Amino acid sequence: MKKAIRAIIAASVLVSVALGCEFRYDPASLPRFYREEGWNLPGIHDDDARVEPNKYGFPSVDAVLRNVPGAKAYPLRRDEDHYVVRFPAEVFLLGNERKRMRPLLAKASIIRWEINGKVVAYSYGLIPVTKAYKNKGKWVYEGEVGCIFYGTFIDDKGDGVFRTLVPDTLSPELIPIWAKSPGTA
Repeated sequence: MKKAIRAIIAASVLVSVALGCEFRYDPASLPRFYREEGWNLPGIHDDDARVEPNKYGFPSVDAVLRNVPGAKAYPLRRDEDHYVVRFPAEVFLLGNERKRMRPLLAKASIIRWEINGKVVAYSYGLIPVTKAYKNKGKWVYEGEVGCIFYGTFIDDKGDGVFRTLVPDTLSPELIPIWAKSPGTA
């Protein structure tokens, strides 16, 4: 009998901790990771106009192209299927808290976003890899994580510095104010 009572008490404590006696909430918007000096954007200068882009892993572009006048999405073209980028560890702000992004090695598909001829953002489709190196100029990787995730780096001031990172694809509500008005910035 004592064991049964102890089990009930233990289960009650565990359930109350798991459920929490407090208000719970879900974020109403995406977190924004901010670096005043801008983020490093590997791979944005490697576009090869002679190559047809491989669309596997590209972030979705439809919502922005349908809803943002003057928006254009340009997939950056590579001369190989598995283009690998290396993001360095970087310190950033999340709200008022300093955080450190861990380094990342990933296969990448990149889209350059332009509105009215100005580059507004770069969206990455990323598949993390465990180890990668170049052999005779081509990427070789030895294992990949079974997921694709997205990150978009946004020029929030129109000065060519990409200070804001959101962990998703670009959406109409993420377009900075300077890009919504033709002739500004």
